[in-house]
Amino acid sequence: MRHHKFFNTTQGAPAPSAHPGDARSPPIPPDDASAAKPTDEIRELRDLLGWLRQRLRGEHTVRASVLTVEPIGSDGHLLLLGEADPSGNLEPPRLKVRLAAADLAACRDAIGDALDPADLVNRRIVVRLQTGLRQRYGREAGVQARVTAVISVDAVSIDGEIERERTLQRLRQEGRRFGPGTWEEPEEPRHIALIAAEFGDARRDVEHVLRPLEENGLIQLHRIYASFEGLSAERSLGEALARAGELHREHGLSATLVCRGGGPVEGFQALNVYATVRAATRAPNVIAGLGHAGTPLTALDAVAARSEPTPTAAAMLVRRLIEATGLRADRALAAFDGALAEDLEAAGRIALAGALQGFAASLGDLAELADRRLRQLNRGVERSLLTNLAAAAGVATGATAEIEPYAPPVEVLGFGDGDDDEDPPWEPGWALVTAADTGLVIERYRELKSNMPLFLHFHDGTIFVRIVPTFVTYN
Repeated sequence: MRHHKFFNTTQGAPAPSAHPGDARSPPIPPDDASAAKPTDEIRELRDLLGWLRQRLRGEHTVRASVLTVEPIGSDGHLLLLGEADPSGNLEPPRLKVRLAAADLAACRDAIGDALDPADLVNRRIVVRLQTGLRQRYGREAGVQARVTAVISVDAVSIDGEIERERTLQRLRQEGRRFGPGTWEEPEEPRHIALIAAEFGDARRDVEHVLRPLEENGLIQLHRIYASFEGLSAERSLGEALARAGELHREHGLSATLVCRGGGPVEGFQALNVYATVRAATRAPNVIAGLGHAGTPLTALDAVAARSEPTPTAAAMLVRRLIEATGLRADRALAAFDGALAEDLEAAGRIALAGALQGFAASLGDLAELADRRLRQLNRGVERSLLTNLAAAAGVATGATAEIEPYAPPVEVLGFGDGDDDEDPPWEPGWALVTAADTGLVIERYRELKSNMPLFLHFHDGTIFVRIVPTFVTYN
């Protein structure tokens, strides 16, 4: 069990031995701190109690809460003091103090006639205590304390804080997770639930911050109205939190705002009730935005993943989450643009290389085609020369050429054929035959077709002709 430590400003001497002639150990010196530790030296119990009496004697001003008040007849009251700030400890420190009737009258004169010891239960007080060692015949020794002055009394009871500690202790025993450890950073905040009074400053403060985001389509604010005070506050808050759970299953809420403005301490009592707080543990990312100006923290603040001092601060937290999402989106878009530009550049280099390769291949094909045409032209010239030589030798060509557009057809016969026995005069020269529509050189007889347009190229000019089928009779 935890013990109080009292600090005595006076260093009194130990009580002298009742039998100075006895051969016993000397009393423990009060100014020697190490003398209080157990040693091998044997001392008398009365010397130890005398030393404790001197150490415990003094006056102290303490801040505490009154747990119980018991009347002790007409002589006064017995107050049980506990920690000023309740905690979840199973064995918190306790100290019984006596408020005598005479001291009570003096306290009433100091702080007013309205002081009633029964009204001190569950209130914080600042009192001046006179402490000492209580030693009664046949019973154990203990610390005794007497109230000599009541300096101040809180006007507000700590019932809400006691209820808060009971609720949190019960949730811990059930093994429920709550507090900042339940926060899950939303990747893309979209659906936000707002639990607030329909008519109040809290709703207006939150909407003032989040309405521009809602109007631009960045978020969807689901408004859930609830009562925070009155007999129906617990039921209303429980239903509102249950509705937030339904929205989470339907849309996937990014955060749940529970907001209310400032007010009297009694107005926050519903936020300490076990049923309300337990329902809050089931909602996602609870953000408590409660006006705590002069009011203690509630159990909902301890359970919430984030606790802000005002509704505006809670709304700003949501806004920062959305802005952070926008920054992440900008960075992702910039990275995407960089990767796209890099891919396009690589694709462009590949396409350019392919185009250059194709261009080079086309140039090679053109060069080959030109070379083929030149070789064909050379063969055509050579063929024409050979044909002229063969014609001069008397070999018939077996074709008739029609001169166009207005010249009459002229028969071209082999030299040595016909009625004349003499050969026509021959002059050296050459001829080249090309197709008029394609420009290809005609090298062989079998390449000629009926009505095929031709160009006859001579050394002194070119004439356009068309092939006319005919038959040649040899005598």
